[in-house]
Amino acid sequence: MPHVVSAPADPFTLAGSRVVVHQIPDAHDNLIWVLEDPHTGTAAAVDGPSASGVQAFAEDRGLSLTTILNTHTHADHIGINRDYERRGQLHSMTVIGAASRAHDIPGLTRAVSEGDNVQFGDATLEVLETPGHLDGHICFTGHGALFCGDTMFAGGCGYLFDGPPSAMRHSLSKLAALPGSTRVCCAHEYTQDNLRFAWLVEPDSGPLAARIRDVWEIRAR
Repeated sequence: MPHVVSAPADPFTLAGSRVVVHQIPDAHDNLIWVLEDPHTGTAAAVDGPSASGVQAFAEDRGLSLTTILNTHTHADHIGINRDYERRGQLHSMTVIGAASRAHDIPGLTRAVSEGDNVQFGDATLEVLETPGHLDGHICFTGHGALFCGDTMFAGGCGYLFDGPPSAMRHSLSKLAALPGSTRVCCAHEYTQDNLRFAWLVEPDSGPLAARIRDVWEIRAR
């Protein structure tokens, strides 16, 4: 089954740094975000169902993947860890994930919690704890970007496997407090399904109607 994204987003540079962010479509609708430090030729991946797409990308660009950032422990997000573990390469990587789920993250080398900082290249990302989709879910934010895993998507939030709704509401309020210019890097492409549901909730919303027209036009192409 082909990926729902046929044209990945253009790379962008984290504000005030040299780190370049690339979008790698994987599986059917997963979006892996790869951070490239062009100064050292190293890369970091945020989640992923497998290692194949990231590894091919790294080899094509002559990069060495040194770091994995895990937002949560669903199989399509720590699958990249398990894949590199099978390849015998995970032991040489820095693996960063939630302290509260430390025993569930393959190869974890650094357990983090709310307010901790993660350094890659000359970029510093802050850890936000965002339960709701899953207990122990975390996000990474900084330099005008947010890597939010399955907490938030275009037009909607993540399915509440653990919940409760109040936890997700609190998590989303943290993300809403970030600057409006923040570039959101979510882990799936669910936009059309989310907007269909949003239209059921807010059928009189002019901005929502405009967003739906724009998205359907893009997907038609």
